Amino acid sequence: MSVLQVGDLFAVKQPLRIKGFGIMGIQGIIKGLFKTPTTGSRLYQPGLWLLLVVLVSASAQAELALNGSSVYSDLGKTQFAAALYLETPQKNPDTVHSMQGERRMEVRVLNNYSKRRWFNLWMQSISINNSRETFSESAQDLVTLMQAAKSAPQKGDFIEYLSSPDKGTSMRFNGTQLVADLPTEVFGLLLNTWIGAIPPSTNFKQEILGKQRNPEATQLLETVATDPRRATLAASWILPPKPKAVAAPVKTAIKKIPKANVVAAAEPKAKTTPVPVTASAAPAAVAVNKTEATSNNVAAAEPATDTINSASTALTKAASTETAATAEETAADSDSQDELDFSVSEALAMRDYTPLVIQKIYKKISYPSRAVDRGFEGTVRMTIVVSKTGALESATIAQKSRHSILNKAAIKATEQAAPFPELPDALNTDQFEISVPITFKLK
Repeated sequence: MSVLQVGDLFAVKQPLRIKGFGIMGIQGIIKGLFKTPTTGSRLYQPGLWLLLVVLVSASAQAELALNGSSVYSDLGKTQFAAALYLETPQKNPDTVHSMQGERRMEVRVLNNYSKRRWFNLWMQSISINNSRETFSESAQDLVTLMQAAKSAPQKGDFIEYLSSPDKGTSMRFNGTQLVADLPTEVFGLLLNTWIGAIPPSTNFKQEILGKQRNPEATQLLETVATDPRRATLAASWILPPKPKAVAAPVKTAIKKIPKANVVAAAEPKAKTTPVPVTASAAPAAVAVNKTEATSNNVAAAEPATDTINSASTALTKAASTETAATAEETAADSDSQDELDFSVSEALAMRDYTPLVIQKIYKKISYPSRAVDRGFEGTVRMTIVVSKTGALESATIAQKSRHSILNKAAIKATEQAAPFPELPDALNTDQFEISVPITFKLK
């Protein structure tokens, strides 16, 4: 192995860049380290040699190439910008998965999340993009990874998931490494949520693979900044706890009170409102040959092999959207959200229950003959809420197709599929919210 000399760093024609240091680059930093008030030729603090080594190492890690970037939207808002970095850009998802080198997934949060919603977003997407066996084997590692951050993600937060042949899977939150040395398979499970069989949308997958460009995503990743207070908070999570000062006991005279005069006031019980659990499901790809299709002979594809062809964007009534967004932002700032504890059994229950619901809906879907005759295609994303008993509490169109006839077909199938199985106890909720993408596509 060759040794990198300091002189080699200044001979590089293209400036090396370290993430977070802007255009200054590593050369400017190194030159600054070698300046002294007197000689200007030697390092004046021996400890800075260590910093030099760290900077060179960071530069080597940062030399991954941008493979592609995209934007994830939901609830009518842009939720986060995403980017995938590889040693060599690749457009084939199988090749990306089989790569043995360094890989990095970046997420720039653009809207406040609750811990519950962030957990559900990832865990259920992981579930539907990987086999149950694979998910179960890494379930504990996934829960550890998702619970590493002690605060709910907020606007401006920067999250990185990294994969290395030597160091396995790790995670950084606003520049602080919170998790390290997990199996490399964990990164593969995360990566599947973006480029697997059921990504957030077809466009999202194409953009992450570099087959399409998304200038908006690139701009958001470069311009949205992390709040310094959030970076400081993340760094505090890995510090050892400060010892608590123990006050000396103070002796006080206790006056005896007759029992008849002592009244114990019971603390009022706080009212609790069940938090709906959101699940992402595979789309029903209603595909038919145009010359053979009728409204009665269209089959819905199985969830495990379908592909989402639209972003999970909520375009519901203005009042309900505003209410949901407000509640969501409030939850993200709530102390109780930071105390949520997620279990493997809950995650597995989410994964197992979702197919039971969507399969019932898929069986009721038919491709309208008039839409077939006119060549109408599109994706309708339904958001449904199922009660504890399995009753359909609500069914709304989260994302519309351009064609109203397809929207009506999706609503009709959802209503006809109810009621659904009862919610399992492991979900720990009285309401279960599921996103059901239904794709109408002609062969």
